[in-house]
Amino acid sequence: MYLDELERLYNDQAYTEAVTQLEIYLLTQPEDIRGWHLLGLCQLEIAKTAETREEAITIYEVAYEAFSKVLATDATHIQARVHRAYMGANVMEDKGDEAVNDCNILIAGGDEELITKALLYRFQVWIIKNETEKALADMRQSLEVYQSLYADDQPQLNVAKFQCYTRIGDVYYHIDNRPAALDYYKQAFVCTVHNNRLLSTVYFALDMADYDFAASMMHVMITAGETEEEDLLKLLRHIQQMLEDGLRHALLAREFCWGTTDYWHQFYGDDDDEGTLEQISTGKRFIAQYPEEAYFYHYTATAFFNIGSYSESLPYYEKALAIQAYPSSIVRWYYASYKINGHFPASWPDAAYNLPYDWYAAGVIFSEIIQLEKNAVAKQQSLPLKKFLYKKSFDLYFPYWFENTGSSWAGHPHHFAMCCNNYGIVLYEQGAFEEAVRIHTIGYNMFPFWEQLESRADAHHSMGKLEEAITDRKIILEHFTTVLPLMYYVSIHERIIEDLTTLERHTEALDLYEKILAEYDGWISRDMEELEDYDRETIMYNIDRIKTGRAFIKTGSADDLSERIQALENHLVEKPDDSDAYFNLMYLYFDNAQYEHCIGAVNNRISIGGISKLPVVSQMKIYYFRGKAALKLGRYNAAITDMLQTLEIMSGGDDSDNSPNNRFGVYAYLAEAYLGEKAYDLSLEYGFKCANMYTDRNWAWDAESSAFRYTMALAYEGKENMSACKKTIDLIVANDPKYQPALDKKDQLKGGGLFSFFRKKK
Repeated sequence: MYLDELERLYNDQAYTEAVTQLEIYLLTQPEDIRGWHLLGLCQLEIAKTAETREEAITIYEVAYEAFSKVLATDATHIQARVHRAYMGANVMEDKGDEAVNDCNILIAGGDEELITKALLYRFQVWIIKNETEKALADMRQSLEVYQSLYADDQPQLNVAKFQCYTRIGDVYYHIDNRPAALDYYKQAFVCTVHNNRLLSTVYFALDMADYDFAASMMHVMITAGETEEEDLLKLLRHIQQMLEDGLRHALLAREFCWGTTDYWHQFYGDDDDEGTLEQISTGKRFIAQYPEEAYFYHYTATAFFNIGSYSESLPYYEKALAIQAYPSSIVRWYYASYKINGHFPASWPDAAYNLPYDWYAAGVIFSEIIQLEKNAVAKQQSLPLKKFLYKKSFDLYFPYWFENTGSSWAGHPHHFAMCCNNYGIVLYEQGAFEEAVRIHTIGYNMFPFWEQLESRADAHHSMGKLEEAITDRKIILEHFTTVLPLMYYVSIHERIIEDLTTLERHTEALDLYEKILAEYDGWISRDMEELEDYDRETIMYNIDRIKTGRAFIKTGSADDLSERIQALENHLVEKPDDSDAYFNLMYLYFDNAQYEHCIGAVNNRISIGGISKLPVVSQMKIYYFRGKAALKLGRYNAAITDMLQTLEIMSGGDDSDNSPNNRFGVYAYLAEAYLGEKAYDLSLEYGFKCANMYTDRNWAWDAESSAFRYTMALAYEGKENMSACKKTIDLIVANDPKYQPALDKKDQLKGGGLFSFFRKKK
């Protein structure tokens, strides 16, 4: 039990305290191998934080002795032998022979994962001992073991093979067999193109005049965005000098041009006009030298494109596409065609281009171009190409990670995750919410970042899966607040509160409402002053949305409705022009039977915010509620006007806006309003519209059915068609025996009867 407590200290990273207790314990229990093993583990961790190498070596020696104590008692203790082999190979220069012996025992054990560790440790000992052939043999054996160990995991296998090939290349490099070293570095690159050896290897390849290999590595360095700017600029200037000195190599020239697009001012200066002319000149010079390389046409075209000269750019893009359709050429050609012709081309090239990141980058470029486009129709028409670009990228990434096919150009998990996020957003914009959720989930599992969860939450929300949307956004607040921009921190609270309220989880919604408003008063309002105008305005918009959303958070108190009304009225004292607050008050005033206030709230909403930019359903609600309130006040003509306006707006919406349920409600209120105006025929007309809806859709009789039929009965009575009136009342009572207005009317009608005429005459 005592050692269990010490293991808890180790797991809690209290290594120094654990060591102190273990040393005392082992004085009385010197044969306890569990205690010695735990002591060795603690010392390994402490050594990692040592301030000097000498101090670290001293601690490692204690750890080594502890693991040796374990093995002296139990030679089969695998973990103690692994740790001792590691230290003998990497830390303790005088323990090489012991490390080799430990590795031999581990290799003989037959466990493939342990074999690869032991071969690596033994390789390191052979390097120190200058046993080159033995070192090479161990790495080649490692390749064979990895091939078996990761047979069903290509990404992991490629990483392992990269490490082996690189180590073999390093051995050949240090024994001055440069051609062999280069060959193995090339094999390593094929296995893992995104690696940490690119910078040194590209200079080696240039020195060895293997320009194709150098160009491939440069493309990764330029597009991946993981090379320090200073290093990449130095490399590009080195290539520039080589080209100016007379080197002719199309791919190196292409990568030089590709790289300068990210460092335009460093190569072409601060004068945009002069720089553009120089870029055009550079592009044309390379076109003359390499007329069969498409990128130089693209490069020249892009200089024209970036200054808005689309007509001059288009012929160059068309030439580029005819030779080799680079993804970035496709998007600029597509947009330039739109700017010249007034419409997008009917199709685009489906290029056989196999670098997934370049397809993704083209999608980003196109998204940035379209974002600046002011034509809303054009923005919508651009979605298919955006989807195509991101799907092309996704379809190259996915097989590598999930089907063990494809190349290591798809081997960057963060790039894949970013592709998933953008692809999922486009799917969401096209209404493919379920597929968007699937893609976002793949991306988040590949490389988690908060944007992926926020995008997935949007898709869940649009699918009506509010629980899932809340969960995603809560994860963001729990795990990503250190990297979450303040603007999103506030908006995510607003969206969670909205969904909690819709789900009637009012207590949680109120807690979050009070929390975020307290934080706004406490620190958000102060911190936001340091932000750009757009971010500040967005935060204020969401804070106001949170405050107006209080309208729908029910507390269950006796004065709940009045409290919610008061909260919004208080907010309007501070923000008298908040049109959303008036919109929400419209609901509350109506529920509280404050019909004049309801009409006033609607009028304020219209006068302050207008309605043209509102969604169709919100426009409908404005006139619908004002019409209902007018009807309650007996202002029948006003009610009719608003209900007819509601129908007109509804007819311009989609199927959900123009749904039978929505139309039924308006028809029923129109029937009632026309009855109040004594326009009985029109009242019956809308009553029949309601009745026909029930028949056509096979709806069961319900309270609404009794209500509109009662209105019809009164309209018949107004027309003095007592027979139809009585039949309608009888129909209501037969289907809804507890509908009191019909029962009362039936009793009233009984006062007439067959001889009522004679009684009246008498």
